[in-house]
Amino acid sequence: LLSILQVNTQWAQVTKTKTPCYFPDSGSAQRPKLLWIGCSDSRILEGDITVARPGDVFVHRNIANQFPTQDTNALAVLAYAVGPLNVRNVAIVGHKKCGGVIAAYEASHPCTQQITEEEGAEFHLSSATPDPLSLWLTPLVERLRGLWPGSTGVTLEQATKENVKLQVENLLSLKGTILKWTNNQPILVHGLLYDFTTGILESLSTSEIKP
Repeated sequence: LLSILQVNTQWAQVTKTKTPCYFPDSGSAQRPKLLWIGCSDSRILEGDITVARPGDVFVHRNIANQFPTQDTNALAVLAYAVGPLNVRNVAIVGHKKCGGVIAAYEASHPCTQQITEEEGAEFHLSSATPDPLSLWLTPLVERLRGLWPGSTGVTLEQATKENVKLQVENLLSLKGTILKWTNNQPILVHGLLYDFTTGILESLSTSEIKP
């Protein structure tokens, strides 16, 4: 921690010298244009990805970029973003080689070949001893299980995109509530996929919530 504090001090001094207006004034309100709902993965830096400055992006992150409609944490972030902050673009951002998606992918089919940690899997789910992670990813596991019947095979990339699709659907299901928060102002919901090995964002879908 000491090294982080030292580097932080150096960074703050250099940044203030090179870009005097980089740090917001304490009296100025934040006016983000985007709500980013992404994964907690340490390799994902939404500020760098979007070339954002402080105040540009409002952020909510969790394991595997989930948006459960019963999660008060996610709902509070969404309500504050589209209400008081007047954000009109919401992005649900998945990423390739997501450990949470890999764990759900493996758990969704008993015959799935185990993916090694080197390929991106930081953890695996165990149905024998349910834990917070297993419970958190259960809706995604069930969604992926539904893809297998009648399929010749589901790839990890398909599962990753399906995860983004599921979370977008969850958010869109709250249309009535969201329009109350926005006073019937429309918002755009974007499904995106990020590749941290290239730095490239891919657009998967865009939906509009409107009266």
